[in-house]
Amino acid sequence: MLRPRCIRGIRAYIARVGDMADHRRDWEALGDIDPLYAILSAPDAKHGEWDVDAFLATGEADAARIINACEELGIASHRGSSLELGCGVGRITRALSPFFVRSVGVDISAPMIQRAAEMNVDRPTCEWVVNDTADLRAFGDGEFDLVVSFIVLQHVPDRAAISSYLREMARILAPGGAMVVQIPASMPLRQRVQWRRRAYHGLRAVGVPDRTLYGRLGLDPIRMNWLPRRDVEAAIRLGGADVIAVQDGWLGDGSRVGREENLTYIATR
Repeated sequence: MLRPRCIRGIRAYIARVGDMADHRRDWEALGDIDPLYAILSAPDAKHGEWDVDAFLATGEADAARIINACEELGIASHRGSSLELGCGVGRITRALSPFFVRSVGVDISAPMIQRAAEMNVDRPTCEWVVNDTADLRAFGDGEFDLVVSFIVLQHVPDRAAISSYLREMARILAPGGAMVVQIPASMPLRQRVQWRRRAYHGLRAVGVPDRTLYGRLGLDPIRMNWLPRRDVEAAIRLGGADVIAVQDGWLGDGSRVGREENLTYIATR
């Protein structure tokens, strides 16, 4: 007979699998309906209003910030390969490709990856991979000189899955490489309700199409999550890397997601 503790563990695992399946469905829908806005929710850019050149320019700016931060810390000097977790349509992966022999973008959404391949045919050193599990098992230990993730982990539904991604990002990091990852460390209680997401999922469960929910009702399935700093650093250590710098916002720009504490972690092996 299974002990109660084992039963609780099995139930928790099943719940996590279900959450990730819903998470994948959410981002597949967004990849079909409004991929650029879902990736970078700029004012007045919803419903396909992003100018593509302007959108890609934001990736260039973010890639430059990543490279500069690594150079200031004296890490990731070897430029063999990079990986971006949650690449969407390849905004940052594309921008990193001139610095690396090989640049890999992974995302849970097949439509996002398809759009990335279409938008980046001029970047032959980029690779696009659908990764729909809370690990990076497709990649070997120490395979990448740079591993990055920006405005991604905060949308993962389960904290155990977030920790798993962090461990995996550290695992695939090469010695002397750099791991640069952003995630909120806290969130005010009033922002945890997320009524728009709950309404979206409730109405979808009774058969309302995703396009109606998003386009006509103004709802979206994007959730917000967070992970305390101590848990982020612990997960990275378990993956074999050490955090060497923590900056406010996105690489020290002081930005906030809502009103929660938003941090960028830089780690190396």
